[in-house]
Order: sequence, then structure tokens, then C-alpha cells
Amino acid sequence: MDVITQAPAWLLRPLPVNAADDDKLNAKIDEAAKGLPRNLYQLVNLLNGVRMFREFDGAVNRACVHVWREREKFLSSEDEGTRRALLHFAQEYMVEAAQARIFRRLVKDPSPRLREAAQQYVQKAQFREVALPAKADGPWDTTGWFKGIEGAPIRRHKQGRRIQEQHGVPPLANIEKLRELLQIRSPAQLGFFLLATHDDEDEGPYVQFTIPKRDGSPRVICAPKPQLRWVQRRILTEILDKVPAHDAAHGFIVGRSTVTNAEPHVGADVVLKFDLKDFFPTIHYYRVVGLFASLGYPVENCRFSTDDESKAIAPTLARLCCYSPDHRKWGNALMPQGAPTSPALSNLCCRRLDARLTGLAQRNKGVYTRYADDLTFSFRKDVPNLGRFRWWVDQICHQEGFLVNQEKFRVIRASQRQVVTGIVVNEELRIPRDARRRFRAILHNCKKHGVASQARQHPRFEGYLRGFASYINMVHPEEGAELLRQVEELLGGE
Repeated sequence: MDVITQAPAWLLRPLPVNAADDDKLNAKIDEAAKGLPRNLYQLVNLLNGVRMFREFDGAVNRACVHVWREREKFLSSEDEGTRRALLHFAQEYMVEAAQARIFRRLVKDPSPRLREAAQQYVQKAQFREVALPAKADGPWDTTGWFKGIEGAPIRRHKQGRRIQEQHGVPPLANIEKLRELLQIRSPAQLGFFLLATHDDEDEGPYVQFTIPKRDGSPRVICAPKPQLRWVQRRILTEILDKVPAHDAAHGFIVGRSTVTNAEPHVGADVVLKFDLKDFFPTIHYYRVVGLFASLGYPVENCRFSTDDESKAIAPTLARLCCYSPDHRKWGNALMPQGAPTSPALSNLCCRRLDARLTGLAQRNKGVYTRYADDLTFSFRKDVPNLGRFRWWVDQICHQEGFLVNQEKFRVIRASQRQVVTGIVVNEELRIPRDARRRFRAILHNCKKHGVASQARQHPRFEGYLRGFASYINMVHPEEGAELLRQVEELLGGE
């Protein structure tokens, strides 16, 4: 089937009466599209070559369909030039509806220059494609797209010792007091940590490696080396742990777990599951500066410092918690997945998101919880219009600086197995039977062939055995207690 007939109608520009089709040109466009995003310039050259001919509009439609199909490759590329190329292509060739969907993402691009270019175009274009208003009584236009990236500056937050004490965090007047709190020996050592990157000579305070995702694709992890990790743990225990997260947040919080996240959804008629795309990297340096500023820590000029007399506490704390591939481009720094501060920071940065989504759920007689990047809503009897509700969630997340991964959206009804953070919630909390069976089979093989025979399947195998048995014990106490006893017998005998 031809690519044009498979495309949504809104993606195609209307063809003039005298439009013509060229099979050879179409074949060239299809061939060039196989190399997207790399071959975008070839598509542009082909279009420019027929700009003055009747074949132009049909060729544009064909090229736009191919680019639209590969838009995620463009938008998720680490190369700024690739994302910028999509920006220019969309400006030049795409219809308004497609432009709106692409620029909605680009207005919050990690690159300040690209973000600014996208914002300027959106303001100039005045898209009719609308989003929720930024304020309750505001216009239904693209204003809401800019929430979180423009408006009142970071310095709007009240600062000083009294504000810090109100939030229950340690009062800090300057960088010297910060170094004392974090037990950093000297300004020179602080300067090393503030590089916040890694390099090929292994001289930076971070290391970078990959681990496989569930789908087999690589996940890049930027993890602090032991010294910086120790400093980040001090930030976590001395500052971040003293600030409460929203009640709807259940991940990485003492006293909360996957069990407490699942429990509110037991017995629901409908469970809705959303996933936030690139959760940790979405939270950038300036957002973390704003968080520490909201706790009363001074901002100065948003630039971190090693000078003991400097009052730039908030930006220095933010730099210690963020990572950038190039230490010179500190304004592009993002929150790394491997840092001990990242889970707590993400929860605190999501407080307004959690409050808004909780309010949305309550207005629709539902329940909302969040575990890291997993958002769960559930409803009993009074189920809202799901398409409309999904739209509201998507808009609120975007306004708060996050992006919903539309491919992972799920609607699970009571007639299906409803699983929330790995726990079945249809009638009562229970761990899926097949997972418990697999664990019992592993224990059986350990008894029969020895623990070492099974350890190849899991890193840190002893911790896995104790952890999963404890997990079962939380949800199924009678079964879990027996499994814990068997695990301790096995490990005690090794």
C-alpha cells in the first residue's frame, strides 16, 4: 500500500487542480527516506528541485509522511543539529496541524537556542491547534505550552534564613557553610565536583555506561564516582529528605512502596496507566535551581561558585545534582539517572504535577498515584469520558514540563487482569501467580543443585533472593514468611 494512502488526512496539504505525480520522483523520495533522520537533506534537495513544477505539492506530501513517521528519531536524537533540521523542515513544508504537534515538543527542547527558536516560531505562527490555558480563565491557545519555561524568574522565590527554617532545611548563608554541611574539604575539591561530567581520560566525577531496557534497547546511565556520590547522599539526607513529597507520590519514599502505590486502586472498574517519557532527563538544571530557591536558598545570578564568600547556594546545589556531557555547557545540564539525589529531586519537582492530577482525579470521582514515571488513575462506577480525560492528563503533564509516552497508555477494565506497579489489584492485592511460581522454582533448583547453579541468572543473587521473598511477604504474609525461612536456610548453609 502506498505511503500516502496510509497517512492521516490532516497530515496532507490540499493538492491544486493542476497537480501531477511522478513515479520516478516518488521512488527517489521513498529511497532517501530509508536513511532518515540522516538523509533529510536529500529529501529537501529533491523537493527544491521540483519547487516550480506541478509535482511539488505531491512530493511535499510524500516527504512529510516519511518525516512524520520518523519524528521520534528526530525529537529524541542527542544531536542538536538533527532536531534543528526537523524544526526547519516543519517550518518550510508541513501543514499547521503537524507543525503544532512537533513544535509542542520543541518549545521544551534541552537546547536553549533551539528552544528559543521554537518558541519564537510558535508565537509568530499563532497556531489554531490549542492546549489548556495557563490560567483557569486564560485563552485556549499555545500559551499553556510555555508554562515552566517562561514567566516569573527563579529569583521570585523568597530567600533567607527564615524561609529555610520554615521548610526545615539547614540554614546556609554562603558556599563555605555549604562545604561544611557537605564535608567538602576545599574549594578545589568542590570545583572538581562541579565539572559534573565524564571524559575519555576518566578524569571527571561521573562514569557513563549502558544497561538494557525491557525492550532490549540500551539505557545510558551517568553515575557519580564514589566521592561525588557521597556528597550527593549528604544533600539527600541533610536537605532533600527533610522536604515532604506529595501524598500521591510513592516511589523512593520511606514508608511507601509499590504496595502503597497499588493499594488505592483495588477493586476499580477501570484503571488508566500513563508513562512519562525520559522522566529524569526532562528535569533540567534551571528547574533544580528553582527547587532549591523555593526552599529559601540564595540564587545570585544562577551561576554556581567555588568562592567561599559567594551566596550562590541554589545553583551550586543544583550543579552538584545535575550532569552535562560538556562541562562548559552547564546550562544544558540534566538530572542523571544514576545519582542518589535524582529520585528525591524528581518527587519534589513533581509536587505541582501531582497536586493538579490529584485534583483532576477527584473532580472525576477517581484516584491518582504516581510511582516515579508511572501515573495510575482508577475509577469505580462513575467512569469519565476516557478520551477527554486522557487529553486533560496529557495537557497538564505538558504544562508541568513532562511528556506522556503515548505508546504506553493502557486502559484496563475489571474483566482483565489489572496490574499496578507489578501487583494485581482486581479484588485484592496480590503478586502475579506466575512470578511467585518462578521464584519457588528458583528456590527448588537452589536446594537441588546449589545456590551457585542459579546465581548466573541474577546479579547480586543473594540480595535478589532475600528481596523478592520480602516482597512476597509484604503482600502475602503467610506464603512470604515460609519463603523467607527457606531463603535464610539456603544462604546460611552456603
